[in-house]
Amino acid sequence: MSNTIGFSHFRRFANFPEIDLGNITILVGGNNSGKSTLVKALLLCIDNMRLMTAGTKENVSVSMSPKFRFDANEWHDVKIKTFSRAIHNKPTRSLDLLDDELSLPTEMRFVFTLGTFKFVIQVAGDRDKDEVTGDVTSLSIEDRENMVKFDVDYRGRVMQYSVLGSTTERETLAKRLYNEYVSAKASLEKLSDAGEDLSVISSQSEKVTSLEKRIAEIVNPDGDELPDDFDYASALMKRFLDFARQRYTYTTWDLPFEDYGDIINENLFVHIIGNFIGFANNPGKALPTGIADPEEEAAAVQEWMYVQEARSVLHEEVDKIRKSQDDLRRLISNICVEYITAHAANQNTIYNTADRNDYIAQTVHEFMRAKISKGQKEYTFVTDWMQKFEVGSDFEIISIDGEAYRVKIKDEDNTSVNLADKGMGSIQLMILLLRLATILRNYQPRNIVTLEDNDALRYPAIIIEEPEQNLHPKVQSKLADLFLYLNQEFHCRFLVETHSEYLVRRTQAIVAGEDYEDENVLKEANPFMVYFFEPDANSRPRRMDYAISGAFKEKFGEGFFDEASKWDMTIIRKEFELKRKNRK
Repeated sequence: MSNTIGFSHFRRFANFPEIDLGNITILVGGNNSGKSTLVKALLLCIDNMRLMTAGTKENVSVSMSPKFRFDANEWHDVKIKTFSRAIHNKPTRSLDLLDDELSLPTEMRFVFTLGTFKFVIQVAGDRDKDEVTGDVTSLSIEDRENMVKFDVDYRGRVMQYSVLGSTTERETLAKRLYNEYVSAKASLEKLSDAGEDLSVISSQSEKVTSLEKRIAEIVNPDGDELPDDFDYASALMKRFLDFARQRYTYTTWDLPFEDYGDIINENLFVHIIGNFIGFANNPGKALPTGIADPEEEAAAVQEWMYVQEARSVLHEEVDKIRKSQDDLRRLISNICVEYITAHAANQNTIYNTADRNDYIAQTVHEFMRAKISKGQKEYTFVTDWMQKFEVGSDFEIISIDGEAYRVKIKDEDNTSVNLADKGMGSIQLMILLLRLATILRNYQPRNIVTLEDNDALRYPAIIIEEPEQNLHPKVQSKLADLFLYLNQEFHCRFLVETHSEYLVRRTQAIVAGEDYEDENVLKEANPFMVYFFEPDANSRPRRMDYAISGAFKEKFGEGFFDEASKWDMTIIRKEFELKRKNRK
């Protein structure tokens, strides 16, 4: 799954700033607040990344505007279908920062990261036509592992190669020192409070002093005298944030807008990087001579020298560029994103595989195709969680001539009933568990070689829409435990759209039960991330940060946690009035 996602001029949002996505990201907010918009943007980006190719030799997309599809449902049916339905429908400023005039937008931009790569895709189209594609006007690939960046501007017909300078090493050192120092200070305080031997306290004090000296070298490079009460931890954290903000600088080369790649019909993003390799290895045009106008000849020679210098730079870095291409090819080929949509839970006793509109039938069919049998971890996963959710103790799927299925649920007394007779909540849960088990079987383990930082991409990312449908509050809360289990045991990542207060409350209880040492440890270790979507389309989703207690540091907006309290107060007031009347 994407590590971050942001976009402009897409659906209801004029500007949706880039936000982080965690191991278990939960989106809450009212209807039409934009939760689904984020999901659709993410799926469109990932699906188009997989779909776009360089084209044929006669029509190579690297030198022509590639097409961004809004009906891309080879992997997921996003249900947007056309550019005109996707484009923001209110007057806004152009994506060109120099243009201050308000007008109906005709371009949108997507920004997202996967592993160590960051991508920016800008798409233009005709908002008055029902076209299923838009034109990619620019595309950017930033490789933060190999510290290079590739840009193609299809409108301005320019390719750019950028070498990135980084403060990552300094940033990493500052972060490590901060954690060491905070831990050492806490240990010293505990030793002092416990009345430990002076030699032990002295040894720990020396460690703290040594760390303060190292910190001072970073936060006070001029060697100014520091006050006795100087807050080394806060100063280091501020310096760390400075490093993070200034992480990347660029040295950029403008290159001729030509196709140098040899491979056609390969993934466009991979092909684009190959195009830079081709440029590096291409001898280029001969030195221009014989131009009648001396000024024109001088300008042509200067341009030729610039291109040759750029070619020389890229040639020296061609191994790094080729590694970047290999890493990207591996990343794209191993993206595993599954989308579990909100769906109706029907009470049919027989599920016909020919009915493509029957989500339950298709889920059962896929489970059977995965050949999951008793004793295997995926099967055990289903039965374990059936018991935790109080659905039953076991299940049986009976094939009817390979064209339909009957699902039986066994209770603890070994009686067996049709799934259809267990109630809507049990049906919903069984479909969720069977779907998750199928995903685990299809994508676990991913026996691939990847960058260490991209290890998460070996495992499935699962987007779930309203998993709480038809579920009792007690069961809704247990969904948080299910997602946590799958994240810890199978490394699955989740993006969950929900209206369930109980699910969110349970995440708070889980955080509270972990007894985190401090908020920095909490921020690093907590798998949950909650965003509240305001009704106002101009508002950025609010990240609800957890405190060590499990409480959120700030209040939700109206319409979520406050609803229950609001009606509680109404009842309390009424009871108070009645008691007062009775006293009279």
